[in-house]
Amino acid sequence: MPITGGTSVGVALETFVYTPIRQPGLLPTLLPIIVGGIVIELYFGRFTSEELGWNTAVGNAVIWITTGANLLFSSALTAGEKQAAYALIGIGGLVGYMDFYHKWPDTIAFLVSSSGIVYTLAYITVIFVKTDLNVNSQTLRAAAVFFVATQVVFKIVQGMETTADDGNDLDFN
Repeated sequence: MPITGGTSVGVALETFVYTPIRQPGLLPTLLPIIVGGIVIELYFGRFTSEELGWNTAVGNAVIWITTGANLLFSSALTAGEKQAAYALIGIGGLVGYMDFYHKWPDTIAFLVSSSGIVYTLAYITVIFVKTDLNVNSQTLRAAAVFFVATQVVFKIVQGMETTADDGNDLDFN
């Protein structure tokens, strides 16, 4: 269903998926988010008994801050794009503060600061800021579909991954 500018949910979803290929100039911004998210999700798939800790929660919140700062410093932005970058920095700062000082229960902190949520939301924000997608009901639906699909794909990959027996399969003896 097309909307202003001819963008449909499908076209917006396609933008979220294919932007790194179609716009390789965005790779310096997107690559750390993509690689970081994949590696951390694979790690938790392999080491299933490990849990996110407070230090990782704080570190994940910093991803939002650095991604927002990268957006601010890497190009000229419209007022809306600046607001998105500042919002990402603000969310990262608030979540980082809450995590750093253990201001909320660990179950909430570890959910909000989980790598799947942090990296995927950072990625979506970069796509909104660095492409011509307008923020509207259709593109927000596409972002929600992309977010859910990403989380499902991570869970499927984690489920297929071989788990480590003792949490440490490096043996130097």
